[in-house]
Amino acid sequence: MIPTPKDAAKVLAGRPLDVRRDRLNVVSLLAQAAIAFRNGNPQKAFLYLGAASVAPRYPGLSWAVQGAVAANDVRKRLM
Repeated sequence: MIPTPKDAAKVLAGRPLDVRRDRLNVVSLLAQAAIAFRNGNPQKAFLYLGAASVAPRYPGLSWAVQGAVAANDVRKRLM
């Protein structure tokens, strides 16, 4: 049987790690907001902060906002 990442976590931590996607998404959105502030784009930063504020309750909405911002960035680079 091939070991899974959960098996590796049991070996390393003694139990499966409790990593939830919504928490990771909030951290990711906050990091992207900090990068946007540092790069001088406060509008995008506030959009990411707003998405981070609703992410724990409405994860689908925060993923949609993040995807829309990414699609807009790709659109701007291509045109």
